[in-house]
Order: sequence, then structure tokens, then C-alpha cells
Amino acid sequence: MHHHLVIDVIGDAFADIYCYLEAGMPQHGGDARLLRPMHTVAGGSGLNTATHLSSLLQQFWVRDDDGDGDTKAGRTWNVSLQTVINEHDDYGKLISSHCSRHGFALFNRRVMVCSHDNGIDGNDKSTGHCAVIVSNGDRSFMTYLGCMEDFRGSHVLAYASLDDGTTQSCNDVVRHRHVHIAGYYNIQGFWDGELACKLAEIRGVEANKGNRSTTTISLVPQQDATEKWDGGLLALLQYIDFLFLSEVEARKITRYMPTMMSDDNDRTHFLRHVAEFAPFVNSKTVVIVTLQSKGAVALHDGSVKHRQNTSPEIDNPIDPTGAGDAFAAGFLYGYLSFRGERGGIVEDEEAVKEGMRWGCATGTSSVMVQGASVPSQKECIERVLNCITRPHNGPDVHH
Repeated sequence: MHHHLVIDVIGDAFADIYCYLEAGMPQHGGDARLLRPMHTVAGGSGLNTATHLSSLLQQFWVRDDDGDGDTKAGRTWNVSLQTVINEHDDYGKLISSHCSRHGFALFNRRVMVCSHDNGIDGNDKSTGHCAVIVSNGDRSFMTYLGCMEDFRGSHVLAYASLDDGTTQSCNDVVRHRHVHIAGYYNIQGFWDGELACKLAEIRGVEANKGNRSTTTISLVPQQDATEKWDGGLLALLQYIDFLFLSEVEARKITRYMPTMMSDDNDRTHFLRHVAEFAPFVNSKTVVIVTLQSKGAVALHDGSVKHRQNTSPEIDNPIDPTGAGDAFAAGFLYGYLSFRGERGGIVEDEEAVKEGMRWGCATGTSSVMVQGASVPSQKECIERVLNCITRPHNGPDVHH
């Protein structure tokens, strides 16, 4: 039996311009010193996640000598990124080169548009780019969307990576397709319902292949620069199996009001609030909330199902940028590979536990590397994996 894993990442890609501040942010009208020269690398939630996923698959799925993606266990995989860039400008070329170098396909979904108001051709729009300000262990962003603002749900390819190149008959192939939506709030063209229609189409494509083809879908919203924290996200959750949220995102999206409790007790109350909020939207969605140094929790069906501690060995993180994307990639790798090792027929709860462990290990490892789109080495991830145990049940989050 041949098992094929397809991972389609659909989301944002930017050129990230890094600024590492010596101290805090400057006051309005003031100045601040940088620790090192500014530099530009490929980034964006979609690109970061695809990079980490591709790296995990290459490093941990033992491959045959020909290096074509086939594994000794009879499994194949491919990772792709659907995004929008201007392939003719320097930023677009930087992103294209990065994808090629890290072993995943780039599907540029740029559709030419012309403004009737000013006649600006879509060719003139720059690839999106972002100033990443790293200061005092945290990061802030200033983003120019460029041609990313023209990305719409209808532009998404329903069949992007479905041709796996295998020669086995359909009866010999068990296929799982995972679709990951990244940087949702950075892509306003996803907010009008077109993406929901596309996700329904994707599920239909796989369902028509019979019981040997399955699909899961996940989403990372990222920061909402409009501060409205809406964008039709809740309506989209009917199609989402896994929703990844930072603590800040979870508080904003669920409209949580802080209490007068201590920080630990408030966090417990907050997670109970998020757990009770989610089933009103979609009872099947598993909500994963990352809690920085406290690890992560998995919420489902109105309660906290699992809590995963992170490694105690990370005392002085180098760069927190992209840790959430690394966590999502690690979770998906752990969850999907656990399924694959057992022929895709496993209890989801056990696969979620494995995903939590890999998510925390990959996210923790990533903060020890400078740059959000630089994957961690196998040895570092293995060292962190050895320091953390599998997640335990229950709501406690203040250890």
C-alpha cells in the first residue's frame, strides 16, 4: 500500500526587512539604535509555514537514495505554497528563490487587475513587504500589502498539488490532503465568502475520490491590522478542523474581557472562555492556543483537552519572529505523520497529542534561530523533543 501526503499552504508571502533594536521602540518623533544592519529575507506566515513543513519532512521522513521524495516506508509527500507576488521585482525574485531552495513548489496566483479610477496596471504593484521590528523579546510589524491585496478566494487552485506522480492504481494509494490557510487577516480578499466556497470545493474534490482519500483543513489568522478581528472568520470555521491562535489573537477574536484575577487564574478563566466559545461556531473545530513559554493547549467540544509544556532549556531566545508559524508546521507534521504511520486510521485524539508535542518542539527551536523563515536543524528539534513529555489532559495551565 502506498501512502501519499499532500500539503497545500495557501496564504501570504512577504519580503521581511528585519530591524533589531538595541533597546525599546523610539518615542514618537525620536530615534533608536539598531543592534545590527537591517537585512531582507523571504517571510510571511504562508511562506514560513511551508518552509518549516518542507524542512521537517526532509529531515525526519527517511528518504530513499534518489531523493525524489519517496520514503522507505512507501510514503510520498509534497508541499506547495499558493500566494501572490510580482515575480518581476526583486522582492518577488527573493521569494521565488527561497521556495526553490527549500524544496517546495510556488504557485503564484497573481491575477492582473486594472483600476478604472487611475488606470494602474497590476504589473506595477510591488510584491508585499514588511518591516519586522524586534525589540525586548517581542516583535512588531509594519506591512505594505502590494499585490497581496488582490489575492481572492476565487484565485485559489482546488487542484494545486494533487498530481503526486505515483504509478500505483487508485486502489493501491491512500491519499491525505491537508490545506493550511495562513495569514488570513493579511488577505482581505479572503473575507467575502469566496474562500469558503473554495474550501467546500476542495472537500468535494477529495470526497469524490472515495474512502481512500481524506482531507483536513487548518487556519492561522495572524494579527488584524484593522483591529476589528472579524473578516468573516467565524463563518469560515465550519470548514476548519484546526484553528491555531496566539494568546493575543484568541483574546481578541473571542472578545475576552480581562478579569481582576492574578495572571495565572485569569489565563485559566480565559481558556475556559475560549473553549466554551468555539462550539457555538463549529463543534468539530479543535482550537490550539499557544502560550509562549507556557506551551500550548488544545481546546475542543467546550473544554481544555490537552496541555503541552514546552522545553525548560530555552532561557534566552534569539528571535521570537515566526514562532507561531513554526509551531503550526510542527503540529501539522506531528499530526499528519502520526496518521501516516498508522495508515491514516488512528484516533484523532492521539494524533493531536503528537501534534502538540512536535508543535512545541518546533516552535521552541525556532526562537533560537535568527529569522522566521530559517528552519531549525534536526539535532535541535530532537534535543527539545527529548526534554518535553507528551501532553496531559485537563485544564491546568499555570504550572
